[in-house]
Amino acid sequence: MKAIAIFNNKGGVGKTTFCANLATHFAMKHNKRVLVLDLDPQANITHYMLGDEAASEVIAPYYDREILKKENTIVDAFDNYEMGESTINTNVKPIYCDRFQASIIAGNPFLASYEDILSKKWNELSDPDSVSGMRISNWINTLLNTEKDNYDYVLIDLSPSLGAINRTALLASDYFISPMSCDIFSLVAIKNIKQWFDKWVPYYNSKHQVFKVEKSHIWERIKDEIKSEVTVDKGFLGYTIQSYISRKHADGTIRTTQSYQTIIDNFEPEVNKNLSVFRKPEITELSELNLGEIPHMFGILALSQFVGAPIANLKSTDGMAGSQYTQAKNYIKAFDTISDRIIQNLGDA
Repeated sequence: MKAIAIFNNKGGVGKTTFCANLATHFAMKHNKRVLVLDLDPQANITHYMLGDEAASEVIAPYYDREILKKENTIVDAFDNYEMGESTINTNVKPIYCDRFQASIIAGNPFLASYEDILSKKWNELSDPDSVSGMRISNWINTLLNTEKDNYDYVLIDLSPSLGAINRTALLASDYFISPMSCDIFSLVAIKNIKQWFDKWVPYYNSKHQVFKVEKSHIWERIKDEIKSEVTVDKGFLGYTIQSYISRKHADGTIRTTQSYQTIIDNFEPEVNKNLSVFRKPEITELSELNLGEIPHMFGILALSQFVGAPIANLKSTDGMAGSQYTQAKNYIKAFDTISDRIIQNLGDA
């Protein structure tokens, strides 16, 4: 199973929509078994893939303990920690989402309360005697190991943050993809990602080596739970750009706004300068990091979210009508290209 984080510390770039629809394309077009992991405390992808009513029912027992809990969410991984243990509860069952043809480990707003705990445990890595720090920092890695034979890919939906939750998610990831929006702030985010990686990746690798040497008898017992080395810093698969609403000339050709075109022209050099160093080594041509453009979806995204179905699986019974079929066709075509390029960059073509 390959773990792919959908990551950008800038918000509003369409990460959640991208993640959910990519899962469907992997399943439908490429016949892959896909798991989605919701690590955004807003739990948006959980509501998207399960539908608002079902998602609310899954999360409700965490607000009212008198409601019978029928499904797991991501915070159940910390059940043992709440009992004073450092082991991760791996009995967290995914939920299958029929219309997306993929499974999800549901998110939970209470995940936000673990941000400070994860930050504290990360700092404890400086203490070679802190088994708890090493275990808790690897909580996602431990959780995903239990599912490694059940899925081909796990897509991890993250919040726009450079915080502790996202750091542990990227620690557990093999690869990452960065959706971008067509604005100056996405260009800034590219630089932030590099600076952040440069700080925490060598920190973890060095602390793990110290732990392995000084606590060798413990390491032998828990090594299957622990990421032996960060790999996501050699796993950048590429980026997508969300298109903007453009105007057309009388002959139908697109008329590009100069300010937007300036930003677009800067994406490739900024990615090459800051993120290409993290690319998967087999990606030799930097142009291959440009995975494609996400077309503007106008009102079809709202319909997709409202009915809890991916754009590739919307039907007339969902309320599809008129020009929405053309919009969906364009989106599906774009995602076919993007998913093909990701599969190629993964080496799974």
